[in-house]
Amino acid sequence: MSTPRHYSGTAAHQALQRALVVYYAGDPRIRAIAVFGSLGRGSWDEWSDLDLDVVVGDEVRIDVPSEVRNLCASLADLGERALLIVPHVDAADVALASLRQFSIRYHPLATTSPNIIDSLQLLAGSLSPEEIAAAGRANRVTADIPLAQQLDAIVRWALDADNALRRGNFWQALNLLQRMREQLLAVFAGTHGGARPYHAFDAQATAALQRKLGATLHLFNIPAAQTALLALMDLIEHGIDGFTGGQVRLSAEQRAVLAHVRRRAAEISE
Repeated sequence: MSTPRHYSGTAAHQALQRALVVYYAGDPRIRAIAVFGSLGRGSWDEWSDLDLDVVVGDEVRIDVPSEVRNLCASLADLGERALLIVPHVDAADVALASLRQFSIRYHPLATTSPNIIDSLQLLAGSLSPEEIAAAGRANRVTADIPLAQQLDAIVRWALDADNALRRGNFWQALNLLQRMREQLLAVFAGTHGGARPYHAFDAQATAALQRKLGATLHLFNIPAAQTALLALMDLIEHGIDGFTGGQVRLSAEQRAVLAHVRRRAAEISE
């Protein structure tokens, strides 16, 4: 497979990309390997996840959990191992022992996501970036919901949230309020050329507009978000029985991830 002159990101990002290309070198199932997101755009920082896209042959079927476990096992030379593997239908999200993270999707060319093509950078393969981008563009939804209908939905949820609050149904109301926020973010992304609502709002919304949306939250600042995160982790660690009826326990790997995050949070607050 062809390889790039250089990889983007930190030395750790580059090592992971290089290891991925080496792992799949000569694999007849693989047509192309690409990176997208902040590493593809060049807007990465040391906390950036590695977003990977793997185009496979049309007749290839990938057992994602097994495939990703084997891929992670090959990273031992980097001193890495998987703490968490969260599989999806054709993809997986992975947290490594270093707390670096990557997502990876396996799919035939015809099902390329249109959301990746604006930042896609080819790492290896027989396909060109132009071929992958063309496949992604073909999957863009042309029959977008009109803005007026999107606003209808937001206003309807406002009515439903008011009804829920009048009934004393707090969690229903909270869910409806979050739907309203997410739809507003989707409207923003759709009218500002963004593929992913949260990313688009982070990158393009003015500070004033972010403050206005933040005012719809209980508290809108980083310390409050950190406090909420710590409280949620406490709940997961010590109160998960109440949510699962005692049917599941945290694994050692899950506890290790939470412990790492807690230590990093303490560093920020110092």
